[in-house]
Amino acid sequence: MVRWSNGVAIRAGETKLLLDPLESDPVIPDIFITHAHYDHAKGFQLPVQRKHSTRETRELYEAYAGREVGNWEQIRVGRRLQLGAVEVEAHDAGHVLGSVQFEIITHDENLVYASHLNFTDTLLTKAAEVAPCDTLVLEAAFPTSSQTLPNRESVVAEIVKWALECIRDHRVPTLAAETIGLAQELIRVFNTWTELPVIVHNQIAQVSQVYAKNGVGLHCQNAGTAEASSLIEEARCVAIIPRRFDTTRFGEFRVAYVTDSPTRVERDAGRIFALSDQADLDQLLSFVREARPKTVLTVRGGAKVLAELVSKRLGIPGQVLYADVRSRPARPIVDEEMVGKCEEYILGLVQEANLTYERQALIARALSEGFKLELIEEALNRLSRNKSLTYSGVTDGYSLP
Repeated sequence: MVRWSNGVAIRAGETKLLLDPLESDPVIPDIFITHAHYDHAKGFQLPVQRKHSTRETRELYEAYAGREVGNWEQIRVGRRLQLGAVEVEAHDAGHVLGSVQFEIITHDENLVYASHLNFTDTLLTKAAEVAPCDTLVLEAAFPTSSQTLPNRESVVAEIVKWALECIRDHRVPTLAAETIGLAQELIRVFNTWTELPVIVHNQIAQVSQVYAKNGVGLHCQNAGTAEASSLIEEARCVAIIPRRFDTTRFGEFRVAYVTDSPTRVERDAGRIFALSDQADLDQLLSFVREARPKTVLTVRGGAKVLAELVSKRLGIPGQVLYADVRSRPARPIVDEEMVGKCEEYILGLVQEANLTYERQALIARALSEGFKLELIEEALNRLSRNKSLTYSGVTDGYSLP
């Protein structure tokens, strides 16, 4: 049985699994995490359940979140894990370092769950492996503006050309991208095609160290060093920053956003380069065609659109895996005392009146202090509502009013 329970929940006999959970389901003891991006790695925060992921995914999460993961078991690509009535095998997803699909195998059928995947080679990854299956559960994450992304090599050439033009104008070419995945590919782009020094935000530097530890050599400098400051001042480098980093106080920066789904604010604020580490819609349909499933279940994003296209274009029954509201656990009563302590802790972090503090960075710091995610989110919402902090959707960050 497959259902949605704040994640993809699977039951075979008495064996229960939860894949990429957004929240805890207390009746499911084992959770599996496909990759380290925050919206899929929330399961690492759950204290009770046993977590399964690749070693690289756990290391990336720990570097990004600033906290260690406990109660964790490694799963390796190409090796099967016996878990009750099922076997679980991981297959490369081609998305970011350590990203996988999970194949759930029983005695009479198999199911593959693919969240974010890339079905083409990049500078750092190979195209996703295809595992033929009876049922394919597929996340409908694809660009909404077009079915097909532009040629990768052409986009890379445009990025390099733009950066060199910025340098000639004595401006620092600054590329805003996701901290895990695209940021590292951009570092490799400039390492390969130019001799420009690459300066990166501290979070990107920490993630890039995990890539290097796992054999992916990347040459970059942390923006916090004196040498990096000098290179920025002289406009003799390229800078790579998190996508929601506030650059308004840096007049020497010329900003471009590297994303396949820009927001309106990003389109207005800078140039857009449609480089992606995810499959576009045509690539997802090609992936389904090669997997040859009997049934496709779609989740999240454009789930309805993808299910309809699978049915109409490929002749494979496709349907949306809707939430089973009866299966959702009741929300816990908020601990008012702990929320208050969390508010005090966050206000202790936000001290400089002229700085914007990223939401995810504040969450990571609070998590490292032992606060639970639901308490942190409630504290941030209250601080925003009572105007103790000002939230900006442009930067996804908070500042003092």
